[in-house]
Amino acid sequence: MRRLFDGYLELLFGRPRLILVLLVLVAVVSTVLLLRLPVDTSIESLIIEDDPDLAFYNRYKEQFGEDEFLVVAFRNPEIFSPAYLRFIDRLTAAFEDIDEVREVVSLTNVEDIVGSRDDFYIHPLVAFLPVDREEAARIRRRALANPLIAGNLVSPDGQAGLFILRTRAHPGDEKYDARLIGKVRKLLADPRVNYRHEKFHLAGWLVTDVGMSSYMTWDLLLFLPLTTLLLIVLFWFFLRNWWAVCWSMVNITLCLLVAMALLYLDGGSVSPMTAILPPLMMALAASDSIHVFTDFFQHRRSPQTVLPVLRRAMRQLAAPCFLTSFTTAAGFFSLVVSKIPPIRQFGLAAAGGMLAEYCLTMMVIPLGILWTQRSPGWSAERSRHHGFLDRLLRQQAPMVVRGRWLICGLALLLTAGAVWQATRVKVETNVIEYFRAGSRIARDTAFVDRYLGGVNTLEVSFRARRPDAFKEPANLAVIGAVSDFLQQRPAVGKILSVNSFLMEMNRAFHGEDERFYRLPASREMTAQYLLLYDGDEIYNFIDRDYRWARLSARVSEHRSSRLKEYIDALQDFVRTRCRDAGLEIRATGKTFLVNKLIKNIVDSQVQSLLVAFLIIFAVLFMVFRSFTLGFISIVPNILPIIFNLGLMGLVGIPLNTATAIIAAVTIGIAVDDTIHYLHQYQRERAAGAGRRPAVVRAIARKGVPMTTTSLLLVGAFSILLWSNFIPTAQFGLLCAVTMVNALVCDLLVLPALLSLRR
Repeated sequence: MRRLFDGYLELLFGRPRLILVLLVLVAVVSTVLLLRLPVDTSIESLIIEDDPDLAFYNRYKEQFGEDEFLVVAFRNPEIFSPAYLRFIDRLTAAFEDIDEVREVVSLTNVEDIVGSRDDFYIHPLVAFLPVDREEAARIRRRALANPLIAGNLVSPDGQAGLFILRTRAHPGDEKYDARLIGKVRKLLADPRVNYRHEKFHLAGWLVTDVGMSSYMTWDLLLFLPLTTLLLIVLFWFFLRNWWAVCWSMVNITLCLLVAMALLYLDGGSVSPMTAILPPLMMALAASDSIHVFTDFFQHRRSPQTVLPVLRRAMRQLAAPCFLTSFTTAAGFFSLVVSKIPPIRQFGLAAAGGMLAEYCLTMMVIPLGILWTQRSPGWSAERSRHHGFLDRLLRQQAPMVVRGRWLICGLALLLTAGAVWQATRVKVETNVIEYFRAGSRIARDTAFVDRYLGGVNTLEVSFRARRPDAFKEPANLAVIGAVSDFLQQRPAVGKILSVNSFLMEMNRAFHGEDERFYRLPASREMTAQYLLLYDGDEIYNFIDRDYRWARLSARVSEHRSSRLKEYIDALQDFVRTRCRDAGLEIRATGKTFLVNKLIKNIVDSQVQSLLVAFLIIFAVLFMVFRSFTLGFISIVPNILPIIFNLGLMGLVGIPLNTATAIIAAVTIGIAVDDTIHYLHQYQRERAAGAGRRPAVVRAIARKGVPMTTTSLLLVGAFSILLWSNFIPTAQFGLLCAVTMVNALVCDLLVLPALLSLRR
């Protein structure tokens, strides 16, 4: 490799303009691809592409429409007053004028089944807007007595209500949701429409998706300048050379552009998973720049020896920097085994970005020094030591050797405690908890959950083999049994199905006698009711052939672990109690698909960590040409991951879509300092130093760049704590803590183990 790299240096210093043209071309192409990168915050993007449940859900939506409707909720004791009903009616008409809205259901246009002796008819609950309190009170009584309305459009106490805005099909329209939410919020902020200055609460999957998108956009606008500013400050603090700061930032910017371009090329998008890629790549690209400049500044230089010293530093760092970039890329690449598309796309983009980072570092920094070699900063005499930090590390090195048994014992004790805490880590996907408790999305969702039975739905599909199957009382009884089972769950609110309409028709047909609020007794009676029914709402729950029926249960539970209990219990009930019904019964809907993420996340974590472990340490065994040394190198890189999981269990951070990739990512990053240290240790041993003196000298030589790069990564990851998006903040916290743990293990545990080795 040394000969190959020498040939590359000759090309670099001999044809610098050619390399410059290449770098400019890379920057331009990467920028063009970056600008085309789409944004996708939908939960469906986290589901396996060929998942049969996802394919069924898409067919289900084609039949019954989207289940991710928009809810606009409100609370007022005067909901059923004449003035407020007129206000609701005007808002209903205004919502219907929005192009993206397919249908609006509200208190003033919802269907009411009005009965008479041996007949019923359908008309809106508010056929005519009331002019006095008496008429308004009648409307209130009918609404609260109608199970299709009470608990659905209005709370049981009659003091909270909502609008349901059903959306049009919009395949491929990435801005549809944001456009709809924007128009609704603008409408509600218009004093000419919302003249009462009523406070409305928007909730539902549409709001959640748009909220995540806006938060990610805000995070990117915040993180990029903050990370850039922090890196400039840290580079200046560690290097004290403005040209070094300048070329480092050029290198980091190019690495970022390439990584984002690779994300576009592998079919990715900006999502809750991939939004952490920019600050992550900027932090990692800074690491090699620190190592190159630190090594360069440690040699004595004069105006005549700048380039020879640069060549020497580049030769010394070519192998270890390549190994660190390769192993970090291997950690990222291990994520391709994940079945979750954004995790896989993130892994490919980050892995390619790390390999590109090595190539760019070996181009940009030497070219930058070449073009500015006459600057006094390059040839100024600099002390080889870095003040307090260098003195501290040199004093600490002999103490590590002397206290090697104590260090190993403490590490073993802490590991046991971390393993115990790691058993308490929960696998949890709660999309609402992705937002901070005080955010508008969290508050609005909590409002709907509290007063109106929840905004998300658990969908159940019932399909028969022949038309008119759901005119049969036996098949309707199966839907009723499933409905009764779900209604026993504490977090399940209003449940609607074709049965809900048939029972209300039966009651209305018998003079609205409550004793007849039950399913029709015969197939003929059911067919007669369906013939008499001249409304539209029932066909949101059954097809026109009466062969495919839908049950929609509102749920106020958002924790995937609890939802999994509900879904597992439902599926067990269907298998044991409904297996002889001759119907295809299956849970579906967006809430159901989100729940499926649990198993995928766990599988992704385990598989990617195993792949990363095998690749990285196979490389280390081959590079160090020693089974013992390779085995020792494993310890300081496994311990930070164990401590990481222990911290998650201790403070209650769940394993979710963001934290699932922590182990595979951090093992690739943490191994970097191990490689630099062991590479220097082997050089000291090859120079004739004994085992323990080599341990001390390796710390003295590599301690400063290891510490500075680790602190730089900690600072960069800490910026993520400012995110409005909780998983991103958790990712930043865990990565920062892991970097600290990895540094401690490399400066204490690794030298202690080497001192023990015979």
